[in-house]
Amino acid sequence: MGCGGSRSLAVPSGPSDYKYMVQQTWDEVSKTIDGKGKNNKKLIIKRSGWKTVRVFVSSTFKDFHAEREILVKEVFPDLRQWCENRRLYLVDCDLRWGVPKDTTSEETLRMCLGEIDRCYQDNVMPFFLNLTSERCGWIPTHQDVPQSLAREYRWVQGLSVTEMEILHGAYRIENPNSLFMIRNSSFLSSLPAENKDDFVDPNPIAAHKLEHLKNMLKSKLGKRVVWYDCEFAGIDDDGKVEFNGLQEVFSKKIFDFFKERIEEQYPMPDYNLDPYQQAREAHEAFMKSRGATVLGRNNMLETIKEYVEEIGNDRALIITGGAGTGKSSITARTADVAQLMAANNQIPGGGSQGWHVFYHFVGAVPGSTDLEQCIKRLLKELNAVNDATMPKNLEVACQTACSVLSNTNTRPCLIIVDALNQFDDDKSTTLLSWLPRKLAPQVRVILSMIDNTPPHKLLKERAIQPKEIFVTPLDMEARKEIVTEMLGRYNKKLDEKQMTSLLAKESSQNPLWLAIACEELRVYGLFERITDKINSLADGLLDLLEQVFTRFEAENGGRLLVGTLCLLETSATGLLETELLQILGDEDNLMPSDKDADSDKDKGEREKKSKDIGPLIPAKWAPVYRALRPFLRPFGDSGEGRLDFYHRALSKAVRKKYFPKTDGAEEICDYQLWWHRKLADYFFDSEHVHRKVEELPTHLLALGSVDKLQVLLTDWEVFDILYNEEYSTLLLKYWRQVLNNDNWQETMEMKYRECLKKLEQNESTTKEQMALRYEQVARVVMQSGRHMEAYSLLENSMNIEMSELGGRPVRMVELYNLAGTIYDEKLKLYEYVDPSQLRELRPAIDFSRKSIAIRETLVGETNQYKLGKTLIQLAFNLQAWMECGGDNSLNGEEAIEEAKKHIDRAINIFKEVGSDGHLADAIMTKAVLEERGSEQQEKFYSEAEEMCLQAYGDYSVLTSRILLNKGIMYEDKRNYVKAYEYFIKWQDVCVEVFGYHHPLSNDVSNCLAEARYARVKQHLEQRAAQQQEQDNADFDDDDDDESDEDY
Repeated sequence: MGCGGSRSLAVPSGPSDYKYMVQQTWDEVSKTIDGKGKNNKKLIIKRSGWKTVRVFVSSTFKDFHAEREILVKEVFPDLRQWCENRRLYLVDCDLRWGVPKDTTSEETLRMCLGEIDRCYQDNVMPFFLNLTSERCGWIPTHQDVPQSLAREYRWVQGLSVTEMEILHGAYRIENPNSLFMIRNSSFLSSLPAENKDDFVDPNPIAAHKLEHLKNMLKSKLGKRVVWYDCEFAGIDDDGKVEFNGLQEVFSKKIFDFFKERIEEQYPMPDYNLDPYQQAREAHEAFMKSRGATVLGRNNMLETIKEYVEEIGNDRALIITGGAGTGKSSITARTADVAQLMAANNQIPGGGSQGWHVFYHFVGAVPGSTDLEQCIKRLLKELNAVNDATMPKNLEVACQTACSVLSNTNTRPCLIIVDALNQFDDDKSTTLLSWLPRKLAPQVRVILSMIDNTPPHKLLKERAIQPKEIFVTPLDMEARKEIVTEMLGRYNKKLDEKQMTSLLAKESSQNPLWLAIACEELRVYGLFERITDKINSLADGLLDLLEQVFTRFEAENGGRLLVGTLCLLETSATGLLETELLQILGDEDNLMPSDKDADSDKDKGEREKKSKDIGPLIPAKWAPVYRALRPFLRPFGDSGEGRLDFYHRALSKAVRKKYFPKTDGAEEICDYQLWWHRKLADYFFDSEHVHRKVEELPTHLLALGSVDKLQVLLTDWEVFDILYNEEYSTLLLKYWRQVLNNDNWQETMEMKYRECLKKLEQNESTTKEQMALRYEQVARVVMQSGRHMEAYSLLENSMNIEMSELGGRPVRMVELYNLAGTIYDEKLKLYEYVDPSQLRELRPAIDFSRKSIAIRETLVGETNQYKLGKTLIQLAFNLQAWMECGGDNSLNGEEAIEEAKKHIDRAINIFKEVGSDGHLADAIMTKAVLEERGSEQQEKFYSEAEEMCLQAYGDYSVLTSRILLNKGIMYEDKRNYVKAYEYFIKWQDVCVEVFGYHHPLSNDVSNCLAEARYARVKQHLEQRAAQQQEQDNADFDDDDDDESDEDY
């Protein structure tokens, strides 16, 4: 190979001539070197959002296969994870393959030098790594270097390509981000003779060039030049030399160096976020990553853009398609572009506030499959609630969101939710109850989901159907574009024949398959066998994933990797890394044997207890995690280290490969039950109660361990986590599932009474604790529908407070309020007001009065809210007392007079705290207190309706109550047509807010089915038909007149 040396020495005659040529070349180079000397000023770049960091790897190829394998498969993946935690993208530029055979010399040189130029553009100073040993590599001749390139890079003549890279990326300009790893020549003595030719350059000038280069680097760069040792370790399956000793210096030095340099140049922004903002940051990280490359979908993206920009749209847009078709990437790109447009006021209709873009990617980050947390974050971002008014449970959160998104006063907002069908909540009616059927004109909602899933079917059944975009398979041009882009990031390129082979596979229509295939090719180190690798890729998404898992098993941990996949798939919510390490540490019982899988015995007895074994050592875990990390969520730092699959296709592939089922079987297979049992054993003994609550119920239910689950639910630490003052959703759900009969509430109550008895007998239990436990259990029993049983439990708490704790006001106010609520909830079960209800109205009224008397002495906004709500409840029950006729202690007139005082006070409270929603509730109650059918009652109902629409929009719980009451009012006026109109509106709101099958929706259906309203409906239909006939006749007359004029 020519060297492009001195023009006066056409043919070197010996070593002295070679040295002269090398020296002359460097003399020319020295004229172009920055003469400013070392710059001690630190390069610190302030940033907001994500930044790309590019690491350029420079070396000869044939002799550094082993080192590059370690870089691509170990060092860079670890560094990439660290970068992502700091909101940085790492791109390693590895050029060991990707230059097609027919590439010209100019194209090759421009590719290498141009990539370094790109590093300058992105990072000011390139992050540059050079590997040097005993090969010099290709030295282009003068003929190989065109004049245009020589003019642009004046110093290239006479240099090898590797030297060009060194000079351009690190030497000519002082670059503190450059590192040089030089392999000591001592390794040659351990190489077999047949392999030495691959590691020693045959060009006679190479040794002189390398000696000069190493001396120049050492003298100029000092500590950034590192020598390392290694020795021959054998030949791998592909015939490539492997080395021992690369981990000690080589890997560690490179990782530590670039970590230090990146950390200095791109320091982490110093700020603390609240939990909702942390969640948004995590979703933003996923959005930036997943939406970075979306190719071949321009028409779809343009359609979505038109939907966002369209004025007055009142329906949602849904993006549907099969698994792996690219819905998440399209959704992520949409969110990213929309966020930029909103920031630049480019979305029409934003007004003075501008548009707010909310995005949520279900399954992308920990906690993202929890619908309740998603809705609460949405409400918080829209400033629709504060800490005092934040909904207490999922049902209320959904109702509030439905009101907000249908309210014309809500800030302009675009809501984007990806993978709607992957939310945890399996009740489809709840899953969509937050989404109004008719959106406010300044609200846009974009949802993606797999087609024909329950939420998709329900949305298609709505009267106002959403606009739908179906994600079709990729066409050939889009596939080519994606492959070129994905491999091009790393300066790799397939030739035409290789591209044709890859895209001839049917599964290449699927973006996820294509992405996984490109990643498999990217990490494959043998350029000469790329075509064989392409042909070996399985044609099928799940089949390809199985193939990848098989490769991982062989390269990255074997049984440990299989165990990790099975544990993650079986877990309920993913696993913390510490949990995985502890479970995997029991390597003697890591996998089920065939005998285990066929047995129903409890394997836990034969396994070591967690406390007796240590966690898996980092050295064994590192290759497993490194291999699986591209398939795991979360993206970036979740703050807790929880691991889980980011795509449901991965779960399917794991089940297909490792959990075999007999044909047609739907139940959990024996192999997966083994893993359920392993996780149940681990979490049953876990001291981390929050994780125990998240995981253990799922595994015990799968195993049918009824007794153990009851023990868990009656553990007070577990109870405290599942208990919710407003409604203990999960706690009650688990009791229903574990008992699975019509008497589950009774059994649950009995179990908790037994626990309370044991707690009372415990000498360490204080009276304060005992009183609190009785109150909490009373609330749960009330929530289950057993009202008087709940009251009997509450009496114990009140007795302890009064007789032994001095009747503490802060506690008694809550107990009295709960007692009043218990009776109030029981009264709500009655369909009509009846004098027999006086026996339950009396305690409801008395307890509310007692609660109010104490609450008046307490300060704080929360107490004001609670006082106002109790006043409304009391006023309402006093009105019911009047309807029932009253008694000698309180007649109807006195009850109404007292109720009016209370409601006026509630109105003043909510005016003071600025809560329009609660104020509308109070005004509605004031209307209820007026004479039935009176003008005054109609006035207050209309005022409440207007304020309710202002606060909550067309669809809310309060709206449904106001519409019902107005319908009853017109019924009292005997205006049945008007009453019918309001009952129809009531029905529309109930179906929207509660769902078709909710008891309240059934009530309105029964109301409209009454004979009177059936006649009203028939009358209105007949009148509409007559009006239509009259309108048609009028148009006919107009036509006749025009005809007469024509003739």
